[in-house]
Formats: sequence, structure tokens, C-alpha cells
Amino acid sequence: MSRESLLKALMSQYQGEMDIAMANIDVYQNNPAGIGEHPDVAQALDTQIERYANAKEKYEACYDLIHNKPQTTLTE
Repeated sequence: MSRESLLKALMSQYQGEMDIAMANIDVYQNNPAGIGEHPDVAQALDTQIERYANAKEKYEACYDLIHNKPQTTLTE
């Protein structure tokens, strides 16, 4: 399997993780009564936002690697 194929597979995985997090965020925002096992809706929502942000960051990193965008660090 080529490097690009592996990166695209990871991108698909991260897209799925973003989709799941967004679906959960939608439920928390539009139907908080449906999540009775989560008494702290704000904390549950924060957890989903964190999952979304983490997957998005990884997705974008893979995209940059496929498209040979230069990697930068905080010191550059």
C-alpha cells in the first residue's frame, strides 16, 4: 500500500470521527433530554467538540502531507 493510500485511509477514518462527533453535537444541542445519562450536558458537549477538533487536526495534517505543504513549527 502506498504512502498516499495510507494517508487517504486515515483521512477517511478522521472524517468518520468528525461525522460522529458532529452527530452527537447535534443531538446535544437539539435534544438534550435524549441524553439522560449525561447530567452535565456542557461537559458532554465539550467532549464531543474535543473529539471533533482532534480528528479535524489529524485530517488536515494528512491533507498537507499528501499535497506536500511545508510543515511549520511554532518556532518558525
